[in-house]
Amino acid sequence: MEWKLYKQLQLDSPYFEDYRQAILSKTIPWDGYARGSLISEQEAKELTELEKINTEESLTNFIRSNNVDNYVETLLNILGKDLSDRKDAIKYVNVLFSGFLRYDQVLTKLVELNSNDSILKPFVKYLNHQDEVIKLFTLFNISYLLIQNDITLSDDSIVLQTFQVLDTLIESENFKLKQFSIELISELLSKKQYRDIFWTKNNEFVPKLFLNLNTVLNNNSTNSIQFQYKILLSIWLLTFNKEILKNFSKIYQNDLLSLLKLLKISIKEKIIRLIISILNNLTNIPNDDKNSIENLKFLILIGNIQSIIPNLKNRKWADEELVQDLDSLSSKIEEVFSTLTSFDEYLQELTTKNFKNSPTHSNKEFFIDNLSKFQDSNYKIFKQLIELLNYEENDSSNFTFILNDISKILELDSNAITILNSQNKKTKIMELLNHKNSEVRYAALKATQLIVSQTFK
Repeated sequence: MEWKLYKQLQLDSPYFEDYRQAILSKTIPWDGYARGSLISEQEAKELTELEKINTEESLTNFIRSNNVDNYVETLLNILGKDLSDRKDAIKYVNVLFSGFLRYDQVLTKLVELNSNDSILKPFVKYLNHQDEVIKLFTLFNISYLLIQNDITLSDDSIVLQTFQVLDTLIESENFKLKQFSIELISELLSKKQYRDIFWTKNNEFVPKLFLNLNTVLNNNSTNSIQFQYKILLSIWLLTFNKEILKNFSKIYQNDLLSLLKLLKISIKEKIIRLIISILNNLTNIPNDDKNSIENLKFLILIGNIQSIIPNLKNRKWADEELVQDLDSLSSKIEEVFSTLTSFDEYLQELTTKNFKNSPTHSNKEFFIDNLSKFQDSNYKIFKQLIELLNYEENDSSNFTFILNDISKILELDSNAITILNSQNKKTKIMELLNHKNSEVRYAALKATQLIVSQTFK
């Protein structure tokens, strides 16, 4: 294998290569463009020479036996021209350029030419092009350049714009476009300085990563597994940025449940390896023990990870690092699990807005024993509970648990009525008397009766 000076970017999808072959099989009237003064005669001559190269072997031989500097500059010059009404030329040159990028001689020349992002700017104007082929090859070419360590960047907005266009593709109904997008996203995130840029729009980008992961959780086709892998790789790379790591679980903690689900059903070692590493990073945040422990509590109390890890530890793994990571995560889980109380479980459900059918909700003794905790700091936790009455994503089960818990506290503490009134939640409870679910209606009726009885005591 030939040793390369520069990072190579190879896509798994044949979709991209199919386009490449189709475009290169066409003949472009370069001489006609020269006569129309769209390009120079010299540029037409060089492009006509390149047009004769129709295989990878012939391109390799051409680059090895020629000084390619002029050809590289010609391709950049053509892309920099105003050829908006000559889509065939734009496509062809973009495709040619993508083939050139595999060679060190070409990248060395591009590094030499680059000044104030000069080698990137010809591509930027085509990032949002309506033609799919032009857009895809522009994204490929600009990503190929951006991942090279020797190509310095003066304008971060080029990276952000590239991420934004890739983000639109991952929303596509065409699975091949989704694959293309996530492959380039993961490649760009492999460069450390681009992770902060990606994170500036995390509220747009990250939810789509999890959304797409959820759509293929139960699909074991080769393409779906590779798609899962690239999404997980992107998330994993983000967790190596300390600031991102500190904020990731605060924003996307509930989405970690998708990782646990995949952990239970996947048979692929590379998938398991990435998920365990992500979870290890999130439970070992540098200089942030509090957040690390909160993540462990969530994984235990909401994700039931303590029942998943032993099964994984009993499997035979080829990757020794995975075995070590499983041991590390298991040790942390056991340590935190041994200290948990029923109130920890309740707080975790409250924080995640995800109530479970656990004994705490039906056990009156739990509320008697922990009433003072609901009252502490001017009823901070009770206020957190009643605020969930307005949580837009509540299902019938959540509403029932919330109303029943409110009732149990009202039975024990008449002053809680004052808090309920001050937060304007009495009206919301009465609205729930008309809920479509009978259990919610009954729980709302019970709470309303307590409000009335306590008010007129």
